[in-house]
Amino acid sequence: MWNSFDFDYKEGWLLVVFTALLLWAVFIFKEWKGKADNRFYINLVLGLVAILCFSILVLRPTYLQKVKGEAILLTEGYQKEILDSIKRTNRRISSIEYIPGMDLSARLDSIDRLLILGHGVREFDLWQIKEDQVSFLPTEISNGIVRLKYNRKANLGSDLIVEGDHKSNVSQMKLVLLGPGGLPLDSLISKMDSTRFKLRTNLKVPGNFLYHLQVRDSTGSIVNMEPLPVEVCGNKPLKIPVINEFPSFETKYLKNFLSEEGHEVIVKTKLTKQKYKFEYFNTARVAVYSLNKDNLQTFDLIIFDDLSLKYLSRSEQRFLAEEVTNNGLGVFVQQTGNQFQAKNLLGEFKIVPDNQTSLQLPIGSTPVLDKYPVLFGNDELLENPIDNYGNSKQVGRGRIGSTILKDTYQLLLDGKESEYKEIWSSLINGFRKRAENFEMFYGDSYWAYVNEPFNFSFFTSNKNSNVFYENEYRVPLIRNSIISDQWEGTVYPGKAGWHQLASESDSVLTFNFYAMKEGSWNTLTNNNTLELNKRYFNDGSTQYQEKLLPQRMNPIWFFVVFLITTGYLWLEPKLR
Repeated sequence: MWNSFDFDYKEGWLLVVFTALLLWAVFIFKEWKGKADNRFYINLVLGLVAILCFSILVLRPTYLQKVKGEAILLTEGYQKEILDSIKRTNRRISSIEYIPGMDLSARLDSIDRLLILGHGVREFDLWQIKEDQVSFLPTEISNGIVRLKYNRKANLGSDLIVEGDHKSNVSQMKLVLLGPGGLPLDSLISKMDSTRFKLRTNLKVPGNFLYHLQVRDSTGSIVNMEPLPVEVCGNKPLKIPVINEFPSFETKYLKNFLSEEGHEVIVKTKLTKQKYKFEYFNTARVAVYSLNKDNLQTFDLIIFDDLSLKYLSRSEQRFLAEEVTNNGLGVFVQQTGNQFQAKNLLGEFKIVPDNQTSLQLPIGSTPVLDKYPVLFGNDELLENPIDNYGNSKQVGRGRIGSTILKDTYQLLLDGKESEYKEIWSSLINGFRKRAENFEMFYGDSYWAYVNEPFNFSFFTSNKNSNVFYENEYRVPLIRNSIISDQWEGTVYPGKAGWHQLASESDSVLTFNFYAMKEGSWNTLTNNNTLELNKRYFNDGSTQYQEKLLPQRMNPIWFFVVFLITTGYLWLEPKLR
């Protein structure tokens, strides 16, 4: 019971107690007349009561009182019929019009139960209501693009692939992908209910561009048009040796792809014992007969087949392990046998058996390729999956990786060149050598919204590195409590358009993102918010807890007692 009592004025309680004791001591001294009779003890007690009441008035005592009350939070898309029905059954319930970013604390402190109507609360506001008893009455999305996936950042020469789900309550709609100049690049027909769509176009020029996804009705009238910001990056050439124990079709097509991408490629293929074939693409004709400390430092990535990696000499193994661990060299292992080789001289991949020998890839036309009867496991922070077909493992500062796919060149034979490029581009970028002071940006979403928080992560091994927004403002960063090289920041773009984050230590390293106008992609945002709220309020994270708030005790009673006691002590000697 006493745990519910507290005081508003906690800072000066020691001073109040000391003053009260001093006053009581002075009072005892004044009342002492040489003998302790009944009058002395009565006045002593009354004096103590008066001093205590005065002290309590100064400290302002409080007690915890249970909060009772209900409110309705009206979010976008709520149905007025449901609101009217609730108010008819509970006329005392209050309603709150939700505006993203608003401060809800004052309203929520006075209630113990909250009903949310509509599509729900935005992610950056959920923290305000996590301890309330909440009932979420969702309103489902009926029209528009409810799911979207596309490569917001892509390499020059690759395809922009836009896919998602479109809901419609009419028989026929047309989805059109428009280029930066407004010309249609690809289209398809969306039928009633839900249609999964996929549109694509080739990216031929580097830069920041704004594509559009347009929705037209059966008459050709524009129903909706949403922007699609795309950053097209020029390819940075890497120096890549490919070392094989024997010739293979996989290497034949891979070396062509790497050379067409502009990489400096050296192919070393063993023909017979002590006899090798060398091929050179975009680089000087310098044969690499063995790996040593000097030539390893010049490479960004080495591609071995599993046998050539196994048969390296002891000195080559030592030099390779040192370069990967200390300087961040990347290693990719081509699988050649009938069994997936999980163990190699640089470590071991965590794999689990799988009965499936084919895999549908989440890219392009979702092709199906042969694979080894295994899947990559999860080794917490050490391994990094690459879609559902590849995996890389951290080894010191470098990475070693592989893929469970067999004969990816079959994609080229089937005319699926873009899918082949996407697979190998993601694998190459996943294992390549990083700079000594490695830095990288990562955005939490495809885009930002004007005057709303945009969260990003900045990975750096430089302890004194800073991030600037628009080359003007330094962004405050918070270090991740688990990953020491990860820093997190938030910016609030003030206008629509492209914005840039830049590293102070490396002016070349930038992160471009696009800020949407208010109302852009409204259906998609509402659907994402709806699904987030469904998960959030149904996962047990908001279990009901009795809410208690401090209430100040009425000071009038202490003041009355203080007046009575001091009045008696003032009158008593006069009436004696």
